[in-house]
Amino acid sequence: MSVIFPGNYVAHLNAYRDQGVFALPGVEFYQVVGAAIVDSNVADSGTLTPQVQSPDLRQDDKPRLNKSVTVPAGAVVYRTAINTVNLSSTGTSTVAVDGLTTAGLEASLAAVGGVYPAAGGKTTFDGFATTSSESDAAPITIVHSGPLNLVDTDSCAAVIVEVCYYLSADGPDSDDLSLPYKTEAGQGY
Repeated sequence: MSVIFPGNYVAHLNAYRDQGVFALPGVEFYQVVGAAIVDSNVADSGTLTPQVQSPDLRQDDKPRLNKSVTVPAGAVVYRTAINTVNLSSTGTSTVAVDGLTTAGLEASLAAVGGVYPAAGGKTTFDGFATTSSESDAAPITIVHSGPLNLVDTDSCAAVIVEVCYYLSADGPDSDDLSLPYKTEAGQGY
């Protein structure tokens, strides 16, 4: 867990290691970015399962496997986003985030003339007051309404999903303050 203080510079959160950030007292923020790798053309509409990719880039000997994109129970989702890499479709086919119980926070992206916009699709952040928490752990999926075609068959193709959420932080423990050492009788001056 990272603690942000004024003036700190921080790196990207590591979703593979479930790394959050403690930016407001009592609240832990998380950003999970996963991808559904598309190896060949997909003819019809359907569902894809995104995964947080292992930091081990080689495919032949990965000691750490990819992890599913899941939002834990009690999490409050406040933003989602979706994008495609090296994929096209037909007409106005869409790809969308699915699996949340939070209404209105599942981002979608529509192809225009078979091409997905480079900027991707995202939900608008409306502040924290209009969100609700997930009652159960929510496995995230991607729903696509039409075919997915590889643009360049020699390059990796994927649908990328981002889910931003926060959880209530644990209570303080002995690492959060300096407790005095216990003195034994007769040690005083």
